[in-house]
Amino acid sequence: MEQIESLRDWWSLAGVDLHYDDEPASLLTETVPVTRPVEPKPVENIAATESKPQSNLESTGTANFSENYPSEHDEFLAWLSAPENLVEAQWSQNHILPNGVIEPEIMTIVGMPEQSGLLQNSLFSDKSGALLVNMLKAIGCDSQKTYSASISLGRSFDGRIDPQYHDALKKRVLHHIGLVRPKRIIIFGDTPSGLFFNENLLTARKNKQFVNHSSSKIEAIATFHPRILIERPEFKAEAWRDLQLLTRIQA
Repeated sequence: MEQIESLRDWWSLAGVDLHYDDEPASLLTETVPVTRPVEPKPVENIAATESKPQSNLESTGTANFSENYPSEHDEFLAWLSAPENLVEAQWSQNHILPNGVIEPEIMTIVGMPEQSGLLQNSLFSDKSGALLVNMLKAIGCDSQKTYSASISLGRSFDGRIDPQYHDALKKRVLHHIGLVRPKRIIIFGDTPSGLFFNENLLTARKNKQFVNHSSSKIEAIATFHPRILIERPEFKAEAWRDLQLLTRIQA
């Protein structure tokens, strides 16, 4: 009954009255305020300076940060909370830590925090967060039992990550995934799709994907960021089809 009620909530908000296996007419045309996922704990800002941190930079300006990451999740989060360990400290003074439960049904990964979310110490804006909650409900997943993370903990001025930092950030997030141990992963946006699958978003989202970690493969999909779905409603039906590529979560 909980799954049925969850889907009814999704369909009601989306204006869709079809079964999970049917073709939908649209996704959410509007988002409504709902209970948002647990917010990450605030991270102290780096003291504002006129110059970028240089202690971990080579003379060429390329990051040379340690990849000797802590092997326990709590220790890893503490490590991430120290700006001197972060590649993104070069372009951002405000950082959002990952948040959620270990061994979740779903781990969501975005490129970086949204600007309006960053101001609220969240990866997502209010509207994007509400939409994400409903997207997860539609596939039978309680948002309070998920894990949210970003490739970059901070937001760059133009919303992009310089390719010279991709390898370092990919190694770090793969280590992170290994500590979280999710059953499924949803990748939001073009930059994470390129990092994980070496494909742009429009190509990566055509098929179910897998994130290779050590000797295991984790089921994954790539789809549009909730912010894009709010800005471009015509993509919502496509995102709905992307979600259906994931193995249905059993209650």
